[in-house]
Amino acid sequence: MNSKYYEKIDYELLNKRVAYRGKRVTVNELYFRNPRTDQMIYREHVLAGNAAIIVPVTDDGNFIMIREPRTPIRLKVLAFPAGMIEKGETPEVAALRELEEETGYKAEYIKKMLEVYTEIGYSDEKITIFLAKDLKYTHRHLDETEDIEVVKVPIEEVREMLKKNEIITSTETVALLHYFMYERN
Repeated sequence: MNSKYYEKIDYELLNKRVAYRGKRVTVNELYFRNPRTDQMIYREHVLAGNAAIIVPVTDDGNFIMIREPRTPIRLKVLAFPAGMIEKGETPEVAALRELEEETGYKAEYIKKMLEVYTEIGYSDEKITIFLAKDLKYTHRHLDETEDIEVVKVPIEEVREMLKKNEIITSTETVALLHYFMYERN
């Protein structure tokens, strides 16, 4: 990252242990020393891997979105197709794979919009957000446990939802703000 506003931290890592290792996440407990204060700092880091999200836009002015149950908040949430970047995959390949798996659409055009960290206070998860156009329907390839409904939502309706705080996920909010500010023709 090239910016005069970011720099590497100089905390000394004193100790690290794996507190939990699951299928999707690992939780590490870490102890650092701040060299300026000589204080010890305890942190818990969730290592979640990287993911890709794709914002599919149809020629007739709709977003292809999904409605999917999210058990931590006990809601079916409107979101964009997304998923983990698998070993050996590029973010672009993961985004296109997830788009087709979850919605049944293939994109002839894809553009990287931005990369964001979802929650830097405790996690290293980085999300790469893509724009997809020139969509062609093939068929879906849902994973065995996925319960996903495909929803076409007019772009202007989504803009109003964003204004009314009816888009409640951070990655969709960031993706939509970027889209409306920089990508929409």
